[in-house]
Amino acid sequence: MRRCAELSIAVLLLSCCTLRADSEAQNPSDVSRVKSWVEWLADDARQGRGIGTQGLAEAESWLAERFLELGLEPAGQDGYFQAFDVPVAIEVGQGTSLSLDDESVADDDYVVAAFSSSGTIEAEVVPVGYGISANDLSHDDYESVDVAGKIVAVRRFVPAGARFEDEANQRRYGDLRYKAFNAREHGAAGVLIVDLPELAASEEMPDEAKLPSLKVDADGDAGLPVMVMRREVGRKLFAEGGDTLRARLQTEVEVRAVETRNVIGRLVADEAIRKEGAILIGAHFDHLGMGGSGSLEPDVEAPHNGADDNASGTAGLLEIARELTSRREQLRRDVWIVAFSGEESGLVGSTHFTRAPTAGLELTNLLAMFNLDMVGRLEDDRFSVLGGDSAEEWDDLVPELCDQAALHCELGGDGYGPSDQTPFYAAGVPVLHFFTGAHEDYHRTTDDAHKLDYEGIDRIAGVVTELTLDVASRAEPLTYVQAEAPVSGGDMRSFGASLGTIPDYVGDDRPGVLLAGARPGSAAEKAGIQRGDLLVALGEREIRNIYDFVYILRSAKPGDATTAVVMRGEERLELPITYDQGRGR
Repeated sequence: MRRCAELSIAVLLLSCCTLRADSEAQNPSDVSRVKSWVEWLADDARQGRGIGTQGLAEAESWLAERFLELGLEPAGQDGYFQAFDVPVAIEVGQGTSLSLDDESVADDDYVVAAFSSSGTIEAEVVPVGYGISANDLSHDDYESVDVAGKIVAVRRFVPAGARFEDEANQRRYGDLRYKAFNAREHGAAGVLIVDLPELAASEEMPDEAKLPSLKVDADGDAGLPVMVMRREVGRKLFAEGGDTLRARLQTEVEVRAVETRNVIGRLVADEAIRKEGAILIGAHFDHLGMGGSGSLEPDVEAPHNGADDNASGTAGLLEIARELTSRREQLRRDVWIVAFSGEESGLVGSTHFTRAPTAGLELTNLLAMFNLDMVGRLEDDRFSVLGGDSAEEWDDLVPELCDQAALHCELGGDGYGPSDQTPFYAAGVPVLHFFTGAHEDYHRTTDDAHKLDYEGIDRIAGVVTELTLDVASRAEPLTYVQAEAPVSGGDMRSFGASLGTIPDYVGDDRPGVLLAGARPGSAAEKAGIQRGDLLVALGEREIRNIYDFVYILRSAKPGDATTAVVMRGEERLELPITYDQGRGR
């Protein structure tokens, strides 16, 4: 592992003695110490702490050194570290090619879809209009068309007319993944997509849309080769009255990943007063590197230092660890301190941790997870504490501690959200996300250290410290409250039917939808679906990814019975299940 050797002797020494946080701090105040931590993390030399950068690797080792100095026991798989891979690019192999009637198509005239599978298919091309089957709109481009084993030619976007004027229908049926799924459902072996709208004779052809970029799509492939072609080359696919056209698609699609690491430490409570259970406090330390698709300045290649997002939360995490170490005699449960990587890539590090907790930790043993993400812009002594609805007791515990710190907490919301508390909440753990709000520097090169309120970070860290001590002293666990999974992660609220599944927010490399659990009382729970099940089919309809699941739910009706096919370890189970009524938007 990278740069572990320099820590090995120190880790051995740690087993013999406990270093007090005060021995680490040479700064004259908590505020200046927090400021120095942020300035180191948000320095240009860290290269924006992007996945795969030397700056992020340096931050991993730097955090491990801080954990050691603060007296935290190493609790990773390799000392303080837990390694995992993060997808960073989609690469198309040199063998990728497209030909029409044995005539090669130039590389500039098509792109492979990011969700295309790898493979080779040579077959007759059958045009199927926009490739839409919408019973609710009385529209089916596949009606009376046999496409089994053939390559379908599909028009991009949606038809003109009143039925598709609604923006939701445009998104729903114009989605390229949906078109590929629908083609596969009808037995097609490949898909060619062209921006060539059907027009009346008097209508003017609109400008052609750009070919889609090859961005990382971590949600699995569509199960068949998919290409998007330029208009001029693709016209012949829809020519009427001509000879049958044949095409040959050869796709080589590979996801390139790089290794990064969570940094994990543990503060063990005094054995004389120690209770069963633990609390986890986390913050992500990665950011956007030199920019790219996640940046709100996508054309700027420069360090995105992420002082607020999330050097602020990382510094707050260290300050909490320092304070808890100095008050260890008050601590009645173990506390896990985790600096997550891969958050900006889709909560990859926190999801990996919930799947494979280190050092024997069980998620069922966690009383709570506290997440600090963007806590550096405190204004008017007000900040948000998201996840207030994830446990019944938060309403009584949190406001009182905020009042004691002369802070106003805006408490509320379920445990879902675009940060590292989400995988823990989906796994059944009460959570809170501490957040001072969005601002104009978010995901820009201007999110720099001099703009932060360091006293504010220290005050929020103080609230989390006191809350940790309070929860650690509880005789009973908190009362977890489950909420419906959000639109972006499974049974969308606009569906007419639902199963009540809770998706794993990253999934794994296997085709299907990895599940984090089932909502209490839902169809999924009644059917016996469990955390860790991989949903691979509903009835005869294959599910390769979350999108397939979404499309099937859209076409299902409440009360319909089917069979949920899941993989539980190596065992394939067929579970009878009846669709629930969706909950509305």
